[in-house]
Amino acid sequence: MNRINITINSRVYTVVANEEEGYLKRLCDYVNEKVKLVLNEGTHVMGEKPLVLAALNICDEYFKLLDSTAPYENMSEIIAKNKQLEAEMRELRKDSSNAQEKIDELMSEAKLTEKMFDENEQKVKFLEGQISTLESRLKKQRSEFAIREKELLDMLENKI
Repeated sequence: MNRINITINSRVYTVVANEEEGYLKRLCDYVNEKVKLVLNEGTHVMGEKPLVLAALNICDEYFKLLDSTAPYENMSEIIAKNKQLEAEMRELRKDSSNAQEKIDELMSEAKLTEKMFDENEQKVKFLEGQISTLESRLKKQRSEFAIREKELLDMLENKI
């Protein structure tokens, strides 16, 4: 406990408090400023009246401050909601990362499939070329066979 002498409106008061001296002097300076404002308003107030009016002004500031901070009364709810949203955001980032990995994997598979398709398409074209060549040779051989068959038939007829 600190025992400190402070002066408010030219009167000395002894204050016993847990707070540090510097903090109590700041409070004293603030109260003295409020008392000076009351005294400077031009009305002649004497005795304890300046202190009472200063106290009312300080209370007015305090209550206005309380009213302005009312939305923050549910700060623990806001903090809890914030933690929940942060957890959801981490989960979404994880899901996004997993999805990106899956997309990359599928893209790799698609490229491999496309490469295999191109290779097979080339093989098909090659085989179609082979088939065309073989069909041409077959046609030529049939033609030659037909000619030879005719020649053989002609030879057989001439022998008979």
